[in-house]
Amino acid sequence: MPLTINIRDLRKARGLTLGELADMIGVSTPHMSQVERGLKNLNNHLLERIAAALEATPADLIRGNVASDLTRLAEKIQRLDREDRDRVEAFVDALLASRRMQPG
Repeated sequence: MPLTINIRDLRKARGLTLGELADMIGVSTPHMSQVERGLKNLNNHLLERIAAALEATPADLIRGNVASDLTRLAEKIQRLDREDRDRVEAFVDALLASRRMQPG
């Protein structure tokens, strides 16, 4: 099940226009419109800024069956041999470390 971005519903629930939200997070209204419609990629930094502006968590902005996605991923990883599972774990650790090093 693909993830669905839930920005528009939360924005409207907060009584904000698209332009007001865009101003709050420092992007143009057309850019924010494209993000809401899924036409622009949404990186972690932008997701966090939008969530803060909407007084929500990043998870509140995303709809999808995360548990199902994780189960499917775990099943694939279990089919790997021990050495490859170790490589996957090392990659995830490196990815998480690189995220912590990014400016917030």
